[in-house]
Amino acid sequence: MADLYPLLPIISGVVMLGVLFRHLSFSALLAARGARAEGEIVGYTESSTSACMIVRFHTEDGRVIDAKHENTGWTASRHGDLVTVDYDPDRPEHARIVAAPWLSPWVRNMFTTVGLLLIGIGSLLAYLAWW
Repeated sequence: MADLYPLLPIISGVVMLGVLFRHLSFSALLAARGARAEGEIVGYTESSTSACMIVRFHTEDGRVIDAKHENTGWTASRHGDLVTVDYDPDRPEHARIVAAPWLSPWVRNMFTTVGLLLIGIGSLLAYLAWW
């Protein structure tokens, strides 16, 4: 069983990079196929497992949409903050905030760095344990 311990950081790193890849893929898809609009933070909603910002924006055809945005930045946002969202014109309630005063690329960079470090540490431990 102890021989499997090097797999823990490797699996953790792969999961982190997988979550990051999923996020980046969805963002790229919305940027390529979606539409962009200016919006405003109009509220928050919480459950026992998550918290979401509610973003109000107008679609290109004039509809007013209140979309839930799951993001760790909800604690940094303020009611009334102006944001830019990308959304799918067929399903505008699936919007993603792409520009806001609190958004920073350091989170993506941190996830990439930590994921790669975990894989590297796990690989080193595997090398030491298995060879």
